[in-house]
Amino acid sequence: MTTHGDTGSGTLTRPEPVSSPRLRVRRSAAVTVAAFISWLAVGPLALSLIAERPLWGWFSAVLGVTLLAAPIAVSAWAWRSGVDVTREGITIKGVFTSRPIQWRHIDGFVTDTDGVAAILDDQSQVRLKPMRAENLPRVLEIGGQELRGDEARTPEEEHE
Repeated sequence: MTTHGDTGSGTLTRPEPVSSPRLRVRRSAAVTVAAFISWLAVGPLALSLIAERPLWGWFSAVLGVTLLAAPIAVSAWAWRSGVDVTREGITIKGVFTSRPIQWRHIDGFVTDTDGVAAILDDQSQVRLKPMRAENLPRVLEIGGQELRGDEARTPEEEHE
């Protein structure tokens, strides 16, 4: 029987799990907090529309359910959507979808005022919202990638 971490003292220790580095870039938690506050503010109106149906019966109920569901949908969107970076590649996540892109298909990154986009091997661009230029060094480190040539400039050098 092979044991890991046998110290020779008769006690066995379990090996530490090896976790691969990972970066999760999500939208600000302020979006979720704002959605929760709006849900609290709209709650009484929505519940009264559902219970009392003051406007055309079924229309009031539908409007009430919509008013309750909208902040919940916004908070699910803010919590779920974003970008995950691993050694294998980048995964762009939406509320109901995810798109994995392996590192071998990424030729580079471009930054502008809207954020960061990945340039794929077919020369198309994929927007990586909510990632910012400040995240790129960590993204490249996790992916085992490196900056090359003109791309290795710092943001300060680009403005000079």
